[in-house]
Amino acid sequence: KERCMYYVCDNIVKPLTAPSQLSWAEMVGPSPMEWFVSHYWGMAARHLVEAIRKHAQSAPNWRDTAYWICTFSNSQWHVKAELGDGQWQEASFY
Repeated sequence: KERCMYYVCDNIVKPLTAPSQLSWAEMVGPSPMEWFVSHYWGMAARHLVEAIRKHAQSAPNWRDTAYWICTFSNSQWHVKAELGDGQWQEASFY
């Protein structure tokens, strides 16, 4: 079965971040971002992973390349605040 980002968020990211209510990136140790990724959460997650893998491997030091992906970079426990509480200029991705 194709798992989408809704599934990844609800069944992997949220359970693992529940105790701290931090983002996945904050929990595992954030890195300076090089690329911003926009994607549709309803798409199969494997397509996103494959696209990022191909993109990253085009760089000489691809294992050190960091991507901002909302599911992992935003706290899924505080989405409203991450999105700027209605002020888009305060959003984490602005």
